[in-house]
Amino acid sequence: VSAIAISQDAKYLATISAGTRVCVWKWTLPTEKPMCSTELRPEFGHQEYVIFNPQNPREFVSNSKTQVIFYLWVSRDIGRMLSASATPTFNSVVGHFSQSVFHFNNSQALTGTSAGKLVVWDVVGPHTPSKELQAKPHSMKATKLVPMQKDSLTVLKVYESCIVTGDVKGQVKFYDGQLQFLTCYSRSKVGPIRSISFSKTPPDPPSASPSDSSNSVSLTLNRNFILSTSDATVLRVATDRTNFEKVMEEAKKAVNAVACHPRQALVAVGSDCGLLKVWDYQQTKHLVSRIFTEAGIQCLSYDPQGYFLAAGFTDGSVYILDAISLQSSCREFKFSRGPITHISFSHDSEYFATADEKYSVTVYKSVLQNGSRRWEHLAGLHSHYKPIRSILFGVQLDSNEPRLLSLGEDRQLVEYDLNSSSKDHLVVLHRDRIEQMAVPLCLAWYPQLTFAPTTPPHIYPSLSTAAVQREKMFCEPWNG
Repeated sequence: VSAIAISQDAKYLATISAGTRVCVWKWTLPTEKPMCSTELRPEFGHQEYVIFNPQNPREFVSNSKTQVIFYLWVSRDIGRMLSASATPTFNSVVGHFSQSVFHFNNSQALTGTSAGKLVVWDVVGPHTPSKELQAKPHSMKATKLVPMQKDSLTVLKVYESCIVTGDVKGQVKFYDGQLQFLTCYSRSKVGPIRSISFSKTPPDPPSASPSDSSNSVSLTLNRNFILSTSDATVLRVATDRTNFEKVMEEAKKAVNAVACHPRQALVAVGSDCGLLKVWDYQQTKHLVSRIFTEAGIQCLSYDPQGYFLAAGFTDGSVYILDAISLQSSCREFKFSRGPITHISFSHDSEYFATADEKYSVTVYKSVLQNGSRRWEHLAGLHSHYKPIRSILFGVQLDSNEPRLLSLGEDRQLVEYDLNSSSKDHLVVLHRDRIEQMAVPLCLAWYPQLTFAPTTPPHIYPSLSTAAVQREKMFCEPWNG
């Protein structure tokens, strides 16, 4: 479903599937069939927006970037829908269509464009009242092109006696029924507006009669409203103070990293735009967030005790954060030449290691300084010649000392000698080729004394930890 709308009386839904199939539903009926439907021709374009006429639930309009279509569904019993496509022809730039609405005068419709203009649609040609339903969609023509501003219009609404626009610069403007400017609300650093929703009641309703048209405009101008923007932000606008209050901010780009707290019902989520948020997933409640403006977050990992959260970034930097406040526990590290792809802590939190896109493994060690724990860079090594797919800490068989392994698409399993490593010198204990044909994808301990790299298609070789040699091979069915 690419577009959906509900009628003013809340009885009917209009849906557009894949931009071409238009259906009208009476959503309270226990049926999977629409009351009526129609298929749009390909030249009508991909319909992206639909809205009912607030004064007539049998009438609605939709638009693509280049076509506006007016509809009438004639009868519930007949289940027939009439539609007509309309394209404006003016001797000036129109731009791409964004949204369409019905004017509150019940005879016109409006469409906003990327050129900052409004196309005015009106009924052209005589028709008798008895034939109005059959004639109206085919008689709607573009009669006027009104330049409103230079910036693209992204949202168009009719609310009570006002016409409201939102644009790519985050501005909200109000006009009267004759498209005369009334007022504007704007603030810097607000992204392109995607939706506007008004409060049901104004903060301080005037004492004049609601039937007064000037008072109706005043009521609308006094209503607080909510904005959502294309950069994943929701803002509340208080019209009495022209105050923009940020209600919610989500990731503007892809979410690349998720990490669960080892002891609490917390999950950390990091995105490519640098937004890091921690949620309580039992109460579905957001607890704390932090925005990193320098680079995007690639990976996250809590230490086993849950005191610290390590974050790897696209610029190769690594931050060690307090797990509760997300404040930096020490200065960031930047010893990698490429984006960080993996982070892992040892079982005793004495070490953590990172892998990056330049096929290198970097190890950091915990030290005590003035009675508090801090982290320092130990060493790094260009360990592989193809992408690293896993880094994995374990425990030595004959002691409680940590051990570190990395697995790459080069089919090399590398184990490092942490005890023999020193500042700027990471020692390799041994390097083994574990496959001849398949490319390993990840690595996990199974059970405590063996580890299992996975390779496509669903092959699990089990390797001994004492001497790296294959013990068993498990194959899963290939599922699509």
